[in-house]
Amino acid sequence: MSDRWSIYIDIEGFSALWEKEDQVLWSLGELMRAIFRVARESYPQEPYRLFAHQFGDGFVVVSDFHEESLERCATIGVALMRHVAATGRFTRATISEGELSDIRNCYPKEVRDCLEGDHTVSLHMGLMTINPVLGTALIRAVGVGKVAPRGPLMAIHSSKASRLGQTIPQMPIPGGELVSIDWVHMHSELLTSIQQQAGLSAPAPEVLETALSQYSRKHAVPKDWRENIHELLHVPRTPT
Repeated sequence: MSDRWSIYIDIEGFSALWEKEDQVLWSLGELMRAIFRVARESYPQEPYRLFAHQFGDGFVVVSDFHEESLERCATIGVALMRHVAATGRFTRATISEGELSDIRNCYPKEVRDCLEGDHTVSLHMGLMTINPVLGTALIRAVGVGKVAPRGPLMAIHSSKASRLGQTIPQMPIPGGELVSIDWVHMHSELLTSIQQQAGLSAPAPEVLETALSQYSRKHAVPKDWRENIHELLHVPRTPT
C-alpha cells in the first residue's frame, strides 16, 4: 500500500477575520512556524521526514511513506493546533491518505518555457506564481473537511479511526461517517516529546477551554460551531 497520511490544516474563520484584524496573519505565521519546526527538529530524516505545501491560509502536511499507525499523524496535528491556539485564534484539521505528485509536466509547454525557478512564471513585466503539487492526499483531506461539522475540529473518516491508537481521544460525529479527535484534552509522551523538541506552545487543557469559550462569545460564531466545541471537544458550558 503506497498511500501516505496527510493532514490538511487551515486557520478557522480566516476570511472573516482577515477583514477585521491583523492578528490572524500572525496566527498563520505561527502555523507555518510550527510545521517548520516539527519537520526540522522532530522528524528531519527518513523514513519519518515530512513534506508540507501551502495553499492560501492552509497547509497540507504529508508523510514520507505509508504508516499503518496514524498515531504520529494525529499527534503532530494536535501539536500544531495547540501551538496556534496559543495565539488566540484556532485551526481546523482533517486527516486522510493518498499521494502527491509534481504536475508541472501537465502544464502547457509555453508556460513551462517561461518558468523562472520552481514556482514563478514570467509574464514579461508581471509574474504568475504556481504550486505544482496535487494529488489524492490533498483532495481527500479537503473532502473530509467539506462534510465535517463546523468549528475548530480535527476530523478523520471512521474507517481509519481504529488506526489512531489508544492515546488519541476520539468521538464519533453524529449523523455521518467521521470521527472527531479531542485535541484539547489529549496527552501522551509522544505529544510532549514533539512539543518540546520543536519548541512549540503547549497550553494546558483548561487554558484551551477558556480560550475557545471566550472566542465563541467575542466573535458571535454560529450556534452549531459553539455546540460542537461543547459536544465534540468537551469544552464546559459557561453560564450566560
